[in-house]
Amino acid sequence: MKEVCDTVAERVALGEPLGDAAEHAESCPRCRRLSALPRELGATHSVADPGIGFAARVTAGAQKRIVVRRRRRVAATVAAGIVATSVGVLFLTRTSPVQEATPDKAATQTQPPAPTEPPKVDEDVAYLVHLARVDRASHASARWHRIEKPLAPYKHLIKGVTP
Repeated sequence: MKEVCDTVAERVALGEPLGDAAEHAESCPRCRRLSALPRELGATHSVADPGIGFAARVTAGAQKRIVVRRRRRVAATVAAGIVATSVGVLFLTRTSPVQEATPDKAATQTQPPAPTEPPKVDEDVAYLVHLARVDRASHASARWHRIEKPLAPYKHLIKGVTP
């Protein structure tokens, strides 16, 4: 019924005859009031004067609605972006249980390992590995002479020794 009510409202607003929706307009109270509205307005015989500044009021109201819609659209876009990002983060960080098949010990022992060729190493990769050598770049102990030197004036306070 709502589609027929919408059709009646559209035809009344456009000033067209109701046609096949006339039977529904007679039986539906909402459509009956709506179809009687043009006759009531015509019977008033007064000129409808919207008043001074009507166009400005309508424009201001329309601009306000546009601003509200824009704010809602921006808020909805931000919310959708946050939800999509959250789902992406959850998807990427979620650890899935890996089920590894236990190899048969007899099968692994009977088969000799396949001969492998040494991988070809790119010069840039070899240089980066050289730079990343931890044993060469880090020291296992601190350089105590650098630490003790600034603390020398306080040595007499700790041990009770005067210089």
